[in-house]
Amino acid sequence: MQISKKIKINNNDYYIIIDVEYKKDQNNLPKLCLKNYKDDYWDGGDCSILIEEVEKNYTSEKSKQYDQHIGFISDILYIYDRIPFISGIKDIYISNSDNLPYSESYISKKEIEAYIQKFNVKMNYNPNFKLYSKQTWKL
Repeated sequence: MQISKKIKINNNDYYIIIDVEYKKDQNNLPKLCLKNYKDDYWDGGDCSILIEEVEKNYTSEKSKQYDQHIGFISDILYIYDRIPFISGIKDIYISNSDNLPYSESYISKKEIEAYIQKFNVKMNYNPNFKLYSKQTWKL
């Protein structure tokens, strides 16, 4: 299953895509968890708080540390560096005339990581990141 959550960065609306799955907890009850992430804890409320903090702490200077020339990719890398469990990011342009989607793009985690490798982008990897622990968030 995928969850999509809106994040507003520099007047752009992006949608982070999060892969989740149901697992059995210690009592054999269903529990929604992050899929394909080392710490599988999932909570939509904690994720919303993290998104608010990422939005609030955004500056163009922080974003430009990833790419000086392409605003889209610098924003994507800014988000990915702070929300490492995402499986992709959508960028949706809304038409001003009829307030409907005009165009949509999507970049997967695999493509983001390939860009980082190909262009030797310095990331601030956070191996201790835990969604449930604000102390581990690097904003």
